[in-house]
Amino acid sequence: MALSMKDIKRKIASVKKTQQITKAMKMVAAAKLRKTQEAALQFRPFINRLEQVISSSLESSSYMDHPLLLFKDVKNVDIIVLTSDRGLCGAFNHNVLKETETLIKTKFSNNNVNLTLIGRFANNYFKFKGIQPKYLYTDILKDKADYGVAGEIMEKLIEDFISDKTDEVYIVYNKFVNVLVQKVVVKKVMPVSFGDTVPKDNTQESFLFEPDKSTVLDDLLPKYVKISLYDSMLESLAGEYAARMTAMDAATNNANEMIKNLTLEFNKARQAAITKELIEITTSIEAMK
Repeated sequence: MALSMKDIKRKIASVKKTQQITKAMKMVAAAKLRKTQEAALQFRPFINRLEQVISSSLESSSYMDHPLLLFKDVKNVDIIVLTSDRGLCGAFNHNVLKETETLIKTKFSNNNVNLTLIGRFANNYFKFKGIQPKYLYTDILKDKADYGVAGEIMEKLIEDFISDKTDEVYIVYNKFVNVLVQKVVVKKVMPVSFGDTVPKDNTQESFLFEPDKSTVLDDLLPKYVKISLYDSMLESLAGEYAARMTAMDAATNNANEMIKNLTLEFNKARQAAITKELIEITTSIEAMK
């Protein structure tokens, strides 16, 4: 059924209001993206260097009996799922949740899996699935990542790992690649291991530890675990704003296209109405002759 001119005008006005909202959200996301992107990119050299120091130290050391380095018979697995508290960011959250479910079904199908959920989106999703999280945190990634909060979260999981309540801990999150691309990453944080993920230092640099290597590693390993979550938060937050900016840009363009189509439809309807009136006038004149 064709819409009347009045209905078309009402629809155009409605789409214009929606376009104003999406355009404003795009601008807000773009402004916040600059800060979060800068924070994430500036932190990468620090965590990469820290991983090189720890990895190099462990290669040349017999110090492998630290609780955070012990590999266990895997029965209980903890997965930290990082999503946003708000939607309207395309497939950003869906990709993380899909990767988490795939991980559980394929790699940990025979294990007891506990979820630590960060973000309302993850909570709502798994609540709908009837899955109760081990720990739940919302509204902690509104504008910036907080190392103190990341430390508190990981402190609980470190205690669970040391007390053998869990055997492995993973983080699933979106890593910021660029404005258009966010890559889902699954990172194992406990037990601490690097494998081939840390690039080798071609300079064969040696490190001097004071007072000694064991004391330094005792301090560095728990901090590294906490920093890993903080780094994931920075990357996720930058990816969220990039995804929202892209989604709102697409929505604004779609609204503009809808307005063009509706305006064309309105002009056609108006032209048809004018033509009909002219025909009626002409017919009346002819009838009066």
